[in-house]
Amino acid sequence: MPQRNFAARTATPADFAAVDSLLRTSYTVLLASAYEQAVLEPILPLIARANPTLLASGTYYVAESTDGSIVGCGGWTPQRPGTDISEPGIAHIRHFGTHPDWIRCGVGRAIYDQCEVDARNAGITLFMCNSSLNGEVFYSALGFERVRLIEAPLGNGIVMTGVEMRRRI
Repeated sequence: MPQRNFAARTATPADFAAVDSLLRTSYTVLLASAYEQAVLEPILPLIARANPTLLASGTYYVAESTDGSIVGCGGWTPQRPGTDISEPGIAHIRHFGTHPDWIRCGVGRAIYDQCEVDARNAGITLFMCNSSLNGEVFYSALGFERVRLIEAPLGNGIVMTGVEMRRRI
């Protein structure tokens, strides 16, 4: 069992391979509790991969354990996911993941807390989030409210059922 000591820091493009590996592990294991395998097969290759733009954004973070392993990731952007559209005061929570061995150790909350501090400093007053079905419990614990169920288009006719959520910060 890994040590439970970690520190959140701003991600960099050099974290690509570690974040990519973390997301594959996290999403493959954790999404299985909410989605059937037949649904996950076409979705995982599209969502369980690092996003170079997020890694270079300055608003994406990783949690690094004392042994140097990346055990969590996530961030925010002023733009809606998949677009260049932004609205004053609104930001979007993006691409959170935690290694299954590190669930309920404060990793996701530490990354979220960093997001909130930095977003507030940037004039953000509302976070929007497109959560997976199983992620709704995590975001609810952070104070997010369900807006509605959504069908998120992932390309090639593939859609993922999720939950649109929001939280005033």
